[in-house]
Amino acid sequence: MNNHDINYVNNSPLVSKKNILMKVFFVIFIAVLICYLVYMQILQSKLMVMQGYQDEKLALVNTEFARELSSIKKLTKILANNNNLKRGSSSRFEYRDPQSLKKINKYFLDFGLMSPNISQIRWIDIVGNERFRVNFKDGQAQVVKPENLQNKMSRYYFRQGIAINSPDSFLSKIDLNMEYGAITTPIEPTIRVTHRTSENDYIVDGLIVINFNLTEFFKKIRDISSKDNQINIINSSSHWLFNNDPSKEWGIILKKPHYNLKNMNPKLWQILTSQSDHTIRYLDTDMYTIGKLPVLYSKKHKEALNETIYVYIKSGEQAIARVSLSAFLYASVCAFGFIIISTFFLYREHRSNNTINNLFDALKTEKIELKHVNKTLSKTIKQQQLLQKNLIEAQRLSSLGLLVAGVAHEMNTPIGGAIISVSNAESVIKRLSESIKIGLTKSQLENDTYSIKDNLELAKVNLDKAAVIVKSFKKMAIDRNNEDFIDCDLKDVINDLLIAFHSRLKNSKINVKTQFIGNINIKTRPGIISQVIENLVMNAFNHAFIKNQKGEIEIKAINVDKKIKIIISDTGIGINKEKQISIFEPFYTTARGEGNTGLGLFMVMQWVTQILNAKLELDSNPESTEKFKTRFTITFPTD
Repeated sequence: MNNHDINYVNNSPLVSKKNILMKVFFVIFIAVLICYLVYMQILQSKLMVMQGYQDEKLALVNTEFARELSSIKKLTKILANNNNLKRGSSSRFEYRDPQSLKKINKYFLDFGLMSPNISQIRWIDIVGNERFRVNFKDGQAQVVKPENLQNKMSRYYFRQGIAINSPDSFLSKIDLNMEYGAITTPIEPTIRVTHRTSENDYIVDGLIVINFNLTEFFKKIRDISSKDNQINIINSSSHWLFNNDPSKEWGIILKKPHYNLKNMNPKLWQILTSQSDHTIRYLDTDMYTIGKLPVLYSKKHKEALNETIYVYIKSGEQAIARVSLSAFLYASVCAFGFIIISTFFLYREHRSNNTINNLFDALKTEKIELKHVNKTLSKTIKQQQLLQKNLIEAQRLSSLGLLVAGVAHEMNTPIGGAIISVSNAESVIKRLSESIKIGLTKSQLENDTYSIKDNLELAKVNLDKAAVIVKSFKKMAIDRNNEDFIDCDLKDVINDLLIAFHSRLKNSKINVKTQFIGNINIKTRPGIISQVIENLVMNAFNHAFIKNQKGEIEIKAINVDKKIKIIISDTGIGINKEKQISIFEPFYTTARGEGNTGLGLFMVMQWVTQILNAKLELDSNPESTEKFKTRFTITFPTD
């Protein structure tokens, strides 16, 4: 089988169809892979946004509860430290005159009216009898008469509070306020704080008990909660203290014990009770951000003063499904676009293959006729071979002159010039191919050969110019992957970076200038410096200027008093004092809705201080009359 037969077999319709089928399967595989990768990327991005919202809700709940506990602890301490309650040198409570007892009741009454959250103040003796009791409601106070005072020995908060050594405190669990064995209406979420009073220091050996009404606290939590980020608060027995559905709240107290998290979502309850102090995530068909509310500790005994209260933020119904569907739609569009483009190229290739197959069929038909003129063809081939040798020699001799002319010729736009040159060469080749079919003269072949070589040399010259840019990119990439401290010139580092920035800077109204003063050679990690300057420059581009504003960014590297500094300045709007306090904190950003994460300047600070062992300073004044409103200064150590 000769070469023609082999080529024909390799380009037969059966082989062609097999190749096309393999390519179709490959395109489908790549499309599925693109769909999966885009889907995962978008899904993770959207989930991170949801997590950010839930973190904000959790932080707000923790802040509100911590503020509430702090207020409770302070009020209790102030109430218990009053001299009206202390023994001093006086006799015990039973022997005090009615005027003194009235004075204590008045002190409790006046103190309770100062805080709208106090619903009751009591002083209970060691056997559980109420000695003093003042009730507060709607800004009104009522001193309970002695004959209406009760015994509270059976109450859990009395037993736990009386067991603590004086002068420590105890915070009860959060439950509903009860009067004479019945829950008050409307319901009043209540937390009780007890202060242990000893017979040596106080006129009553027992407990001061303050009932704090948490109705306003839970109203704030309901205001914070939303349909897409539902706040849930659970006590240590897995019952809801707060739920987006109020009917599930206070199940154990309102005789609905089956309304508890342990019964309705045992997996989530197990995660809640097994978590450590840090916030964790839980994701099934919904997203959960899980944490614990703050706990107050006894300074004397290092024990928790209140029970463990769990809080979790739940995404809205079908939120994960909606996010997944949205990510899938984006991914499907990308995959579909890839399939359309690939199908277009496959179709073009299929048409080309059909043309080639038709040519091979024609060649097969002509093969019989060619056998009859084999002798004549052999002579023609020998002559052609001799001609080819002469042409090759002539081509070799002329290439040097064409190369010198091409190298000497300077192009203004390297890539454009290369494209034009290659396009011209393709046109000559196409003309040469057509001439071969109808008959080719030696002079025409020589002219076309010279034309092809000329265009290729011009393309080479232009591509050599483009290689300078590639070299800068390559050097910058190597530096960024090099973890060693090396000697470098900051001028080269900055210039290489600006070459990489050229595509982003050329159409902008912001002008970037550089200034180098003194010897700025330094032993450092140039890749990290390049990343730091890039982040600071792009931060100025994105935040320092209003839309379509003209401005200037200056990158200055100086060596003054044996200290090397890099100063990035801009003529933008400046940064106010309030933002300067938080600008280097992680996740702080003023443009979160535009996709910013708030990690750029935080990473700059970490790179400068932790890796380069340098110092980063910010100087910005929006009201300044100077040219540059904002300056970031990096000062390198002298050693």
